[in-house]
Amino acid sequence: MATRHEDSPEHKKAHDLAEQALDKAADGDARKARDLIEEAKSIDPKIGEEMSREAAEEQRQADKYVKKTDK
Repeated sequence: MATRHEDSPEHKKAHDLAEQALDKAADGDARKARDLIEEAKSIDPKIGEEMSREAAEEQRQADKYVKKTDK
């Protein structure tokens, strides 16, 4: 369940920027990725922690999928 903080417009904007940063990093544009993540952190300093948790959860899900398909 989302917290009040996660429902705030500022948090949502920071989350969107952080997602864009990940896309830019995946495309090889490290400079733009850094700029976007810095902007996101200026809006919501906690966004880095949240994105780390999300990435870890996505990795766990991917690992489960790989284990299922390896059988």
